[in-house]
Amino acid sequence: MMRGFSFLLAMFISGLCFGPAAAQAPPSGQPLADVPGAIEPQGLPRIAGAIVIGFDQTGFDAHDLLLAPPGDGRVETVEGPRTRLIYLIPGDRSPLEVMRNYQAELSNQGFEVVFSCSRAACGSADRMNEALYPSGSRLKNYGQITEYALQFPRDDHQYLAARNPVTGRSITIWVAYDTFNIDERSANSTMALVDVVDGEGLEQRMEVVESVTRDDLSAAYDDQGRITLNGVFFATDSDTMTAESGAALTEIAAFLTARPEAKAYVVGHTDATGDFDYNLDLSRRRATSVVAALTGQFGIAPDRLAPAGVGPLVPVATNQTEEGRALNRRVELVRR
Repeated sequence: MMRGFSFLLAMFISGLCFGPAAAQAPPSGQPLADVPGAIEPQGLPRIAGAIVIGFDQTGFDAHDLLLAPPGDGRVETVEGPRTRLIYLIPGDRSPLEVMRNYQAELSNQGFEVVFSCSRAACGSADRMNEALYPSGSRLKNYGQITEYALQFPRDDHQYLAARNPVTGRSITIWVAYDTFNIDERSANSTMALVDVVDGEGLEQRMEVVESVTRDDLSAAYDDQGRITLNGVFFATDSDTMTAESGAALTEIAAFLTARPEAKAYVVGHTDATGDFDYNLDLSRRRATSVVAALTGQFGIAPDRLAPAGVGPLVPVATNQTEEGRALNRRVELVRR
C-alpha cells in the first residue's frame, strides 16, 4: 500500500511541470504507434503486432545481466553500444507466451542463456521493476505512458539474460503484465522491456584439443593426484556427452584397466554463469554421466569411481572472459 501511495504521489509531483516537458503520446482516441525515431537492433525481430512505446539508444554504456533474482547481488556487467526498448504487446498474449517466442528466436540465432527465471523464481515483480526500470532511468518518449510502464506488474513475470558468444551481443528481456491504468490504450497489457548491448565477438579460431591419454593419466595419478579429462565434451547446458568423447573415454578406461588398484573421484566443474544451485547440480550430473559410461560401457567396477560436482567453486581461470569460462567447464579425475 505504501509503495502505491508513494508512487502516485511521485507521479502527481512529476506532472506539475518541474523539469523538462515530456514527449506526448498521440491524442486520446487515436491508436498508439511506434514512438518517433525508434530504431530496433539489427537482426532482433519483435513480437508480431507489438508497438514500441519506449526507446533509448546510447553510443556506449554498461548494463547488468542478472545472474539471480534481484536482491541476490549477483550480476554480470557488459559494456558496449546499448539499445533499450519497451514493447506494448497486443491482444491477450501472456508473459510466458511472449518469452517463449523470444527464447526460440534467440536459440535459433546461437544465443546461450546466462540466466532465466519465471514467476516466483524471479522474486517479486515489484522488486524486478525497481531493479530494471528504476525511477532514475525511466524513459519519457510517450510521456507518462512510457515513464510509468511496468509500474504495477503481476507476479507471472519472466526474465531472460542471454549472450551470443560469436557476435558478442548480450540481451536481457523482462516480460510482465502491467495492471496500471494510466491510459486505456496501454492499461492491463503485457509489456516487454528489452535491452541489447553489442559487445565484441570472440576471435574466430580453431584449436585441436588433444584427448587425455592413458600415459597422461597414469603419470598425473602418481605425481599430482588429479588431471583434467581433456576430450570429454557435453552438449550445451546438458549432462549428455557428445560422440567426440569416445576417444577420451577409451583412454580413461585403458588406464583404469592397466592400473586395477587405482580408485578416483570423477569431479565435474562449471563456470560461474547462471544460478549457483543449477550449476552445482549440472556438475554432479556430468560427473555421474562419465562414471556411468566407464562402468556401463567399459566394465570398470563401480566401487572404483565416485562422482562428485563442485559447480563453479574451483575455477582454474577467470570467469570474466569466454576463454576463461571454457577452461572452467571441465571434468577431472582425482585420486582417492
